[in-house]
Amino acid sequence: MTTLITGATGAIGGALAAQLAAEGRPLLLVARDAAKLDALAATTGGSALALDLRDSATALPALQAAFAAAAEAGRPVTRLAHCVGSTVVRPLHLTQEADWREQFEINATTAFTVLKACVTDAIKRPHPLAAVLVSSVVAHGGFANHEAIGAAKAAVAALALGTAASYADKGVRVNVVAPGLTRSTLTQRFIATPAAEARSAALIPTGRIGEPAEVAATIAFLLSDAAAHITGQVLQVSGGQGCLHPLPKA
Repeated sequence: MTTLITGATGAIGGALAAQLAAEGRPLLLVARDAAKLDALAATTGGSALALDLRDSATALPALQAAFAAAAEAGRPVTRLAHCVGSTVVRPLHLTQEADWREQFEINATTAFTVLKACVTDAIKRPHPLAAVLVSSVVAHGGFANHEAIGAAKAAVAALALGTAASYADKGVRVNVVAPGLTRSTLTQRFIATPAAEARSAALIPTGRIGEPAEVAATIAFLLSDAAAHITGQVLQVSGGQGCLHPLPKA
C-alpha cells in the first residue's frame, strides 16, 4: 500500500519519507521543486510527482492519474501525510491581505485539494485511507504575531476533523499533528545562532527545539495499523509549548 507524502522535500516530509523508506513502504512523493524531489525519490525509492497543490485545476487530474497507476500496480494510495506548510510572523496591523491569502492558499487550500482527492479515490475504488495533516501549535493557542498562519493552520485542523466525522464509517481515518517550534528552513531565523536558539528553547517546557524526525515518527504512528482506532484527533508534538506553563526557574 502506497503512502502519499506532500511537501516531501521539507524537513518533516523528508524525515517521514526516510523513515517509511527504511521500512520498505512504497512512496508517492509530491513537492514543487522537481530537482529536490527527484533527489529524494532517488534516495528513498519513491515515485516523484512535481506539483503545485495550490493549482487544483492541474493538481487534481495529476493526482487522480497517479492514484489510478498505483491501484493498477496493486499498490493503491491508502495513506496520506500532508506536510505542506509555510509561515509568516507579523502582527495583524502589519499583515497585508496578500499575506493572509498566501497562508491560506499554501496551508488550507492545498490540504483541501489533496485530502479531497484521496477521500474521493478511497470511496471510488474502494479502499481504506489513513490521513494525517500537519497543523501547528500556533493554531491552538494565542501566539503573538502569528495571526495569519495561526488562522490558516486552524483551518487545516478543522478540515481534518470534519472529514474524519464525515467518512469514519467508510474506513477513512483523519488525524492532525500540531508541531511546536521544529528545526527546519522555515524556522531557521529563530535559531540561527546559539543565543537565538537558547532564547527560543527557553520558551519550550522541555527546554529544546523539536526535531523533524520526532514529528515524522508521530505521523508514521498515526498512519500505521497500531493507530487503527484513532481518528479525529489533534496531537501536539511541541515539547509542551503552548499547553504547559511550568513555574519560572529561580
